[in-house]
Amino acid sequence: MAASRALVAPLVFYAGFALSGCKSDAASNADARGGAATHAGNGNASAAGGAGGSASSGGNAGAGLATGGGGTMSSAGSGGASGMTSGTSGAGGATTGGAGGATTGGTSGAGGTSGMNGGAPPRGGNGGTANAGGSMGGGAAGEDNALPRKIIAIGDSITRATCWRAKLWQALNAAHPSQFDLVGTLQSDDGCRVAGYDQDNQGYSSSLLTEAVAGITDTRPCDPKCPTLDDFATAFTTTRPDIALVHYGTNDVWNGKATNDITAGYSALLAKLRAANPNVTLLIAKLIPLNITNGTCGGCACAACDTALPALNSAIDAWAASEATAASPVVVVDQFTGFDVIADTKDGVHPNDSGSQKMAAKWAAALEPLF
Repeated sequence: MAASRALVAPLVFYAGFALSGCKSDAASNADARGGAATHAGNGNASAAGGAGGSASSGGNAGAGLATGGGGTMSSAGSGGASGMTSGTSGAGGATTGGAGGATTGGTSGAGGTSGMNGGAPPRGGNGGTANAGGSMGGGAAGEDNALPRKIIAIGDSITRATCWRAKLWQALNAAHPSQFDLVGTLQSDDGCRVAGYDQDNQGYSSSLLTEAVAGITDTRPCDPKCPTLDDFATAFTTTRPDIALVHYGTNDVWNGKATNDITAGYSALLAKLRAANPNVTLLIAKLIPLNITNGTCGGCACAACDTALPALNSAIDAWAASEATAASPVVVVDQFTGFDVIADTKDGVHPNDSGSQKMAAKWAAALEPLF
């Protein structure tokens, strides 16, 4: 669809939903905003004999909806996953690994090896070797493998103004308490009724990834603003995430942006993540389906979305494979399959309670190997 689907000035957005003959989504998209303090970094010195090394993790985001003349909605990003670290302990009696190093050190005898989730050097690192008869602690994890894992969710209103982040926090807090930290320089909640959850994120309602990369900030109103790539870079440098969850690109599809331009946007975003943390793991989402009709949003239907969104999702596989490295994995998280656009959204775009639960479950499964 042509770029002419940009919103005109009289339209009003609220948390990623443009109100122009469309059903009001104000209550579900209300945002509480605020700056976030820099989160403590990870980092451990390596033990004698070598460092345990570590894998970093990454990925996140969501997409949201801004509708109106020409149809606009927030886009979302995706992320990757990585294994943990492995370490090699030296000769000598059994040793105990530090965080992120070998789960247990080598048993007596030269070169005993153990690991956690099979991380390979350089991400896993080498535990080092001790002299025969001695013992050594497994190499402590490098800073990107230390707990808690710092996880950033990146995207548009599907990230900022829905409840999958709250439900993901709830699931991770039950399975891995004190082992993760949701980070970001923004905060928002959609009235998700999850007490005490960490609201930090990097979601910009109504934003397009392609416009952020191009530095375009005045085409449409965004919440809290339309970001630039430099805004993302500053957020990543401030928070230094280990894992990024990206569900981004829904608005780009809706506004007719080319698939290649959207995947190029993913590459630009990933480059900024890696500049902040070379070992970041990106979890990149295949976008949830859309049902944008004159019935769900008067005057902002997107007939081309029926083919354009699946085309982007198909391209994500090849893109992820081309960008993944041993140090900084890129893992595809299929948020599309099994998501019912009628039963699992409030408006054909934004996930409702059941949709948020499905998204959270997919993210949690992809994150599990990283703990």
